[in-house]
Amino acid sequence: MKLTIIDKYIARELISAFFSVLFVLLIIVLSTEVVHLLKWVTQGVIPLSAFLTYLINSLFEFGIILIPLSLLMGILMAFGRLYHDSEMAAIMSAGIGPMLWFRPLLLVAVPVTISLLVLLMFVQPIISYQRELIRAEIRSQVEVDTLVVGQFNRSNKGDAVLFLESENVTSREIENIFFQQQRESENHVDIATRTSSYYDGSGQRYMMMHDGTHYIGNAGDANFKIIKYKNYGLHIAKKEVKARRSEKTMGVSELWASTKPKDQAELQWRITIPLATIIVAFMALPLSHTDPRSGRYAKLALALILYLIYSNLLGVGKTWIIQEKIPVWVGTWWVHLIAIMITLYLFKRSGYFISAKAEINKPTGDVNGH
Repeated sequence: MKLTIIDKYIARELISAFFSVLFVLLIIVLSTEVVHLLKWVTQGVIPLSAFLTYLINSLFEFGIILIPLSLLMGILMAFGRLYHDSEMAAIMSAGIGPMLWFRPLLLVAVPVTISLLVLLMFVQPIISYQRELIRAEIRSQVEVDTLVVGQFNRSNKGDAVLFLESENVTSREIENIFFQQQRESENHVDIATRTSSYYDGSGQRYMMMHDGTHYIGNAGDANFKIIKYKNYGLHIAKKEVKARRSEKTMGVSELWASTKPKDQAELQWRITIPLATIIVAFMALPLSHTDPRSGRYAKLALALILYLIYSNLLGVGKTWIIQEKIPVWVGTWWVHLIAIMITLYLFKRSGYFISAKAEINKPTGDVNGH
């Protein structure tokens, strides 16, 4: 099939609109994710060194989610502009009817769908497993490695508070420390001038506090104790946490061989998203048909409502597979069937089938009109 100049022109418009929408949506979503990750860093949930890795991982995950929506909006915006600027009227006056617009649409939608299928089938499990490795590494780190200098750090159990005033860049030691901990209904407070790390012969790690004072007791108690020390060590237990294996980290062959509902639902989900992508691409074509006086984005709200209903029903179908409310062979296919029926209705309502019939019955002749 040889592409015409019009095919290439419309395809360029679709590609440009698709990537523009995808870029804008990613910026919006990632800006929120950056704020969320920075909050985790300040709270000591993740170390600063893991921030960029988490962000790149989130970029990939959000990108997969946003591709179908970006394609839908891109098609609506591209064709909407052509209708609004009367370019579509000029194209149709040249004898290029609506049924011929499927060629540039497929030229864009098919590669996007295939790319999404490859990403979901082969790349996503690797990315998901890398994220689990990062989480396992963070959970394996002792709390002292995730402390933030210049603010109060609360322990995960909530029974201790540690304040680190500043860090000596040369010696890598922390200066001026306040440490408060509750032990057996007694309050223990340490104030030291500096800290350092120490490893004994067996590899056990200690946080050494130097030139400090240790206070034992609650305010108002008669047996309040004050102990001054030169060096005081706190043992830091090492944790070993392995990466969790879930259905998201499993390869296609593992999911195919599994009989667990979660694994079967995940395998079907990886096929469902690309299939939904090509369906919403076709759905966008009749939705983009607008009158020049009604505005280029007149049906954008309707398209978004249909997309949200479609995506939510797909999520319901996946949940029902996991809960074994429906058999796997039914799965999410019923949702796609409804979406195809709605798409055919939109095509009929927009007059595409009539246009196709007119194109088929159009008389032919030579240049002299015979």
